[in-house]
Amino acid sequence: MKKLNKDLLESLTVLYVEDEEMIKEEVSFFCKRFIPNFHVASNGLEGIEVYKKINPDVIVTDIQMPKMNGIDMLRELKTTTPVIITTAFSDIEYFLYAIELKVNKFIIKPVDLKELLTNIQESVVSKRLQDRLFEKENVLKILDENVLMSVTDKDGNIIDASSIYCELIGYTKEELIGNTHSILRHEDTPDEFYKEMWEEIKKGKIFKSEIKNRKKNQEEFWSNLTITPVLNQEGEIENFLAIREDITNKKKLEQLAIKDETTDIYNRRYFNTIIEKENRRLTREKTTLSLAIIDVDYFKSYNDTYGHPKGDEALVAIANVLKLKSSRASDYAFRLGGEEFGLIFTSNSVEESFQFLESIIEEIESLKIAHENSLCSEYVTISAGLIIVNSEKLLDSKDMYRLADKALYEAKENGRNQVVLSSFNKKD
Repeated sequence: MKKLNKDLLESLTVLYVEDEEMIKEEVSFFCKRFIPNFHVASNGLEGIEVYKKINPDVIVTDIQMPKMNGIDMLRELKTTTPVIITTAFSDIEYFLYAIELKVNKFIIKPVDLKELLTNIQESVVSKRLQDRLFEKENVLKILDENVLMSVTDKDGNIIDASSIYCELIGYTKEELIGNTHSILRHEDTPDEFYKEMWEEIKKGKIFKSEIKNRKKNQEEFWSNLTITPVLNQEGEIENFLAIREDITNKKKLEQLAIKDETTDIYNRRYFNTIIEKENRRLTREKTTLSLAIIDVDYFKSYNDTYGHPKGDEALVAIANVLKLKSSRASDYAFRLGGEEFGLIFTSNSVEESFQFLESIIEEIESLKIAHENSLCSEYVTISAGLIIVNSEKLLDSKDMYRLADKALYEAKENGRNQVVLSSFNKKD
């Protein structure tokens, strides 16, 4: 016989249902020496009442009893509490019913009291173990199938990942383990993002941010990222747990709202947002901001000569150059309307900004898109007005646009296919 765990037994609450008084008293007297919370009832109806009051860890019940038998009592209770059946009958029908109710143990009368205690103990241990395993296995399964999750060591090497995350990014778990998340890095994500992330999580802080990555097939995906440091018993960082929410569809909808349909670069609405945002950043970071307003030279004449479909093709070609040239995270290209474009970018000096615009003008002419009715080139060209502001010489966004547009007008007056610097900067 297995050794009794007195501490465990003393912590239990047991319901014992038996209609024979002599047996009930004998069993109760013996068991209460080990299980202080040992409660008795004389039939199934009393058993239900007592059960509701005490919420027992184990039910020990006879089968044949007046008013309500043990089987009907268990059916009424619909409980997952471990059940031990005691019976003097060999009627197979009752045993089949008991098996249907997933009874844990059967004890034939007369009851061996020490065996009863052992059975009570084993039923509870088994139930608690099953509960823990059920909970653990199901939680892990739920996480694996539903949470975009990965675990790294303290150096960022992946040591585990959920199945659904692997499915999303197209890598197997075996391909991920031992690698870092840099294999998913999108070229648009700046080094500063990762620097800030590591600074936060190495301090033991939780890091939260949106992030754009690339799947194995190079498809983009966006997620809300939460990285939580996992500490060991000494309070030292041992792992990092990364949980993501896939927001790719949300981002696609956002992009539709801020992108120009024809050229696939940002639209006027987003320009209004970004110029305000970047202007505020000037004060915080003590940097510079360049704004260029660009116009396609003699574009009405181009449409009249070649037709609007060809005009759209020319706009797309120009937009592609602007997009390629503004590939840094702090650079933006916009179609502001018709044949007007805008660029917002950062640079170290007025001269650098001016040269950057000149290189764009040269590259667009080098596309060699024929424009026989242009008065400044045999190819499609652009003109640009440029203004540069910094934290010491701030302007509001409306004044920035007005002055850049004025410089654009000067570029047109001066013969087009060129960039003109705003008078705001010529004062320096």
